[in-house]
Amino acid sequence: MKILLDTNFILTCVKQKINFQEMTNRITSQPVEWLVPQDVLDELGTLQDRTGTKVSDKSAAKLSFEILQNLKVKIINLPGKNPNVDIKIANYILDKPMILATLDKNLKSRVKNKILTIRGKKKLEFV
Repeated sequence: MKILLDTNFILTCVKQKINFQEMTNRITSQPVEWLVPQDVLDELGTLQDRTGTKVSDKSAAKLSFEILQNLKVKIINLPGKNPNVDIKIANYILDKPMILATLDKNLKSRVKNKILTIRGKKKLEFV
């Protein structure tokens, strides 16, 4: 099973101390391949380096990189020149047997794929 991680999902899991790998393994017996778009890594890097960003957000971005590195995620390049990462993600997963890990309501409404989301601040759920 392939799960594509979105920026807000990663950051929220880090801030709420949710181990998304462990929790996903509890709700499915299938092996998981974690995918992260280079655009998401770029967003995390920008958040970590930008002046004026809250210290908690910078820390969460830094920890996100460490978690992704330990997870041995597969980094993918999203095709297209659209600067909106959500649109690129929606176009990429279209007609692919892939799950999208996101909390973004607009992105959820754009895709027909299964969604991995957070419920009740500590629980993950497929919808």
